[in-house]
Amino acid sequence: MDSKQTDKKPTSAKEAPFLVKGLAFILALLLVVGLPLFLLVFDVWRVVFNPPLIKNFITYEVVSSDLIPVGLEWFSDRRAQERVQKGEALTGIDEPDIVLLMSFLGREDWRAIKKELLTDEFLTHIVSVTVDGTYAWIDSTDRVPQITWELNPLLDRLDSEHGVNGIVIAYDNLPVCTQKEIDDYLYRLSLVPPGVEVLYNLCQFPQPWHDDQFSDYKNALFKVVANVPQQFALTDELSRVADQGGIGPDALKGQLILIRTLGNLAWLLPLVLLLLIVAVIVRSLKTLSRWVGLPLLVGGFLALLPTLVYRWLIVNVLATGALSETPEIIKPEVIRVITRAADEIFKPMMLQAIVIMVLGLGLLLWYGLASRRAPSVKPAAPAAG
Repeated sequence: MDSKQTDKKPTSAKEAPFLVKGLAFILALLLVVGLPLFLLVFDVWRVVFNPPLIKNFITYEVVSSDLIPVGLEWFSDRRAQERVQKGEALTGIDEPDIVLLMSFLGREDWRAIKKELLTDEFLTHIVSVTVDGTYAWIDSTDRVPQITWELNPLLDRLDSEHGVNGIVIAYDNLPVCTQKEIDDYLYRLSLVPPGVEVLYNLCQFPQPWHDDQFSDYKNALFKVVANVPQQFALTDELSRVADQGGIGPDALKGQLILIRTLGNLAWLLPLVLLLLIVAVIVRSLKTLSRWVGLPLLVGGFLALLPTLVYRWLIVNVLATGALSETPEIIKPEVIRVITRAADEIFKPMMLQAIVIMVLGLGLLLWYGLASRRAPSVKPAAPAAG
């Protein structure tokens, strides 16, 4: 009986370290594999749920970049194609039409018009009100964000020499009328009684019609300004969109709150894994370097990899995948904006990954130096005789 109990003790003593090492290996593997994901989720949360950062980012794009001119250039190009397909370029029946006039504008023209009409203060106001309203909505009981734009500064610019300058920029892009177009106008003029307005063809008329045609465009602009309200309640538009179906605003708000909560806790997960590893197996500097230092070094390296290739991925993968259907006019600008947004996420992530690698390497070097300095134990000399 005593001999059987003696035989079982060494067996149970060997099984315990194996189970501990197995558990420690699983925890270390989770740390290595999960560290890049934890850092990515944390940095996405740090950017997306940072209202001042988002506000500064969007303000730069709408004020200083070519995002608005490029978007309007795409609109002009699309409208020009529709104009030709519908025959509006030949008949001019819908003149004077500000939207049709815009179809002749290019990027440089839109840059000049933006400078005339959209002041930095107005654009900053639009961004600030929109961002503040959106983030306030997340923590409120409102169904949709409460956003109202003050349009008076824009209307004042339109109803001044700046609005006229915008018309001049657009009008100068009209092609000069051919004799055929002038004859078409004169023919239509002959069909109506004197004093009845006849709309000009979509081209620049010479004198004596030039001044009258230009006045038509100015009057059309002033008519548009007169019909624009002093305030635009984006809230009402959002409510209409929400009522049309799709994912509801309440569901969207719930998803945003969940994402914010998970992102806020992302940094705790690797810390919990580290503490579990320390509690399970770390008993010496050797086990600390092996079970903490090595996983930190490998996990930090894996987290570093996406920070080195994300720009290449955005340019090559998005351009041929998600953005493959995006119009060529705006695709470079969209890629630039996405890349700039990714910079806000991956550049800090690169620094974090390097710091983690340094910590892991430091633990490994610490153990290596300590093991070299430890005095070697000489074997005992055999007893004489």
